[in-house]
Amino acid sequence: MSTATEKFNKNYVEVVKVIEKDFSDLKRGDKMLISSPRSIAKYIKKIPYGKEKTIKLMRQELAKFSDADNTCPLTTGIFLRIAIEASLESQTGDKPRLPFWRVINERSPIIKKLPISKDDLIYLRTLEGLRE
Repeated sequence: MSTATEKFNKNYVEVVKVIEKDFSDLKRGDKMLISSPRSIAKYIKKIPYGKEKTIKLMRQELAKFSDADNTCPLTTGIFLRIAIEASLESQTGDKPRLPFWRVINERSPIIKKLPISKDDLIYLRTLEGLRE
């Protein structure tokens, strides 16, 4: 079994496809980006300290950079998880290098699949003033 870091470092080819039928929040004929863990991590790193964005907004903005209508919701979830887990695997200090708490919160479904507790996620978000 590959580690998240190995999956993150894999050479992904990003592609834009015209979809043939409605899928999630995409409509037939839309151009859909299939991104990569590295692009998602790069996007998250650019979110300023103390700011947050939704995964939906991240998908829309990643697509815009690639001249697409939206980013695939399925692969975005998979690649986001890979990016977060790779960051947690390489963590050396108190905080992971990838500030993933700027795109997910303790109510995000993905938290159940991550090797981080809700309390730890809440702590990271609280440090940046991202808690209601």
